[in-house]
Amino acid sequence: MAKKTWNNQTIRGVLQSDDGIIIDVLESDRNNIIFYASFKLSELLIEELKNKPEHLIFSERSRIARLGVQVVSENPYIEALKNDTITLKLTASPVIPGYPGLDVLKEFFVDGLPIGRFVFCDPEALLTSDEVIEAIESSELKLPASTNISSDGSIFIASHKVVYELKKSIDSETLGKILLKEDGREILNRYQIRKKVKSVIIPPSEGVITTCSMYLNDHYVVLQSGNESSLGRHLPATILDPIKTRGIRIYLEIVNRSNYPIVNPLISAKIYRASKIKDSVTNKKTSHFSYSDMRIFEKKLKAVPPSTCYFLDKPGAMIQDGQDSSRGIDSAQIFMNGPEKECHVNKAKCAACREDFSRKSSCSHIYSTHKIKEQLENDKSSTLVLKYFPNSSEHHDIIDMACDGRIHSLYFFEPSWEYGPFLSQIDHTRLEDYHAFGLDVYWVSSLNKSLMVHTIRDRKGYFVIPDRLADFQKSMLFAFYGSNKELSKEGVIRLGKLMDALISFWGKNIGIVTGGGSGVMGHANILARERGILSGANFLDITDQTMTTDVDFCQVFQSSCRHSRQKWFEITSFPIFNVGGLGSLEEVGITVCNMKLSILEPVPIILFDTEGDGSFWSGMEKQIKDMVKQERAPAWIIDNLVITNNPQVVIDAYRERLHLF
Repeated sequence: MAKKTWNNQTIRGVLQSDDGIIIDVLESDRNNIIFYASFKLSELLIEELKNKPEHLIFSERSRIARLGVQVVSENPYIEALKNDTITLKLTASPVIPGYPGLDVLKEFFVDGLPIGRFVFCDPEALLTSDEVIEAIESSELKLPASTNISSDGSIFIASHKVVYELKKSIDSETLGKILLKEDGREILNRYQIRKKVKSVIIPPSEGVITTCSMYLNDHYVVLQSGNESSLGRHLPATILDPIKTRGIRIYLEIVNRSNYPIVNPLISAKIYRASKIKDSVTNKKTSHFSYSDMRIFEKKLKAVPPSTCYFLDKPGAMIQDGQDSSRGIDSAQIFMNGPEKECHVNKAKCAACREDFSRKSSCSHIYSTHKIKEQLENDKSSTLVLKYFPNSSEHHDIIDMACDGRIHSLYFFEPSWEYGPFLSQIDHTRLEDYHAFGLDVYWVSSLNKSLMVHTIRDRKGYFVIPDRLADFQKSMLFAFYGSNKELSKEGVIRLGKLMDALISFWGKNIGIVTGGGSGVMGHANILARERGILSGANFLDITDQTMTTDVDFCQVFQSSCRHSRQKWFEITSFPIFNVGGLGSLEEVGITVCNMKLSILEPVPIILFDTEGDGSFWSGMEKQIKDMVKQERAPAWIIDNLVITNNPQVVIDAYRERLHLF
């Protein structure tokens, strides 16, 4: 039976527009840029515009606010809507001294620049003070430790004692990358320098950029811009949503419109419950075949006569969309690789030339995808099924068909003919291409005997069991590192107590990612399954450990991708290193170095002595202290290092060092 997948808007539980795009600049000088921008609205959002326009709030793009620019929109009104697009007038102005003014930035405020979005803040989902307290006590959300809660449910947030300044060396080209590139915020992270202060002081008519810590799961927070205030005024309402708001650097852009200095400003905010959005309107209805459907279909692929290419005997199939639940699977057309006549090239010559896709290649490179492309009709969309993950030639055919709208989904059974259940580095790049071209990719996985769909989280692609897709996107994840050597009975108990402590503090909307091996990794997976939290793995094609395959999500890497694979752990919020060997030692080094390079947030680095009294990692501590003493490592690394065998010490470190309730 086909099931419906989730879209990103449903997962977030926030009803919002697409990013607004500048379509016409009316005026531009060093003080203001006035322009029109268009925002595409869903049918549900249009209904709210008709009935409750005052609850549609504009939130400017964070990277623009972090460059000290305020963007203010006129209030939305139904007369500004044409079809599904609303066009409104907005004004951008520089408000924080020390940041590039509009005389520098105005070259980027042109047609096509994304500037923010409209979010419907449902008054019925607004939390009362009792509901805020209940959510905190049940670990449904983590607010800054200094948060004050008012009687109407509003909260007041105090920032960290830090301010952020922009590097003096930043040039126009870099500013363009920050504003225009997909990874612009990550680029800005490297140029925005954190400076500790005793107090955050904002002189009259000036502003600062600072941060707080916050972790959301099923709520979203709306920072209030408000009117003039002695507490400080945030730039136009920033919507902190359940997926993006996980971290110690939730940026706050605060200005002082009063005649007096503001010391340690407080920002007012409201908390809303994220809701399930009616998918009958917002969801693009997409169905997928079940694992059992595809295994039955696989038998049909195996039953066809051998192809004329003995080496690449990998048939493909085209399934036309039908009216019944099977969507035409019974009448699927099967195509074979190879030329019309049998190829008689010997195996040695075949092996030498089959990876050469140039015109000089002795291989004819005739694949089922090319034959399918010739058969597909332009006005119909189909599902493509392949025995193996596509090679270079097949990839080009697939992209062509996706661009023409002739296929919407790709299913494959095996990642590789040569490497079994492991993908190469270029395969991961191809998966990113399929995502970019809107192609749904499904793996009929023999690893965990499940159908898995490819999705992107934090620009990393993972295969996820469809029923856990929403949980995968929402849950905060922990990287669990450790040896594949078997744990003692006491070690397993200690590991279980650590996981219980994490759930007690962070709630059940968490998950773990391991290397997919045995030992610590295997036990962590079992413990996560027993507790009902997500479990995932980054599998590597190595021979010194067995694979733990009962997972909700995973990614697979050939051995040549060993160091690249480490980047996939960047979807996690916190690293926990259990007792391990040389592999764990390497992973500690990569993690610490990534924090130093601002690739990862400088969060607590837990070195957990799963088997002993806490001394297992003492040599590591001494080495890093010596590095700091000799000025070969930043001093804050020591502050972030937590070595213990006590789960409560781990939780205390999170609470104190992340400044959380």
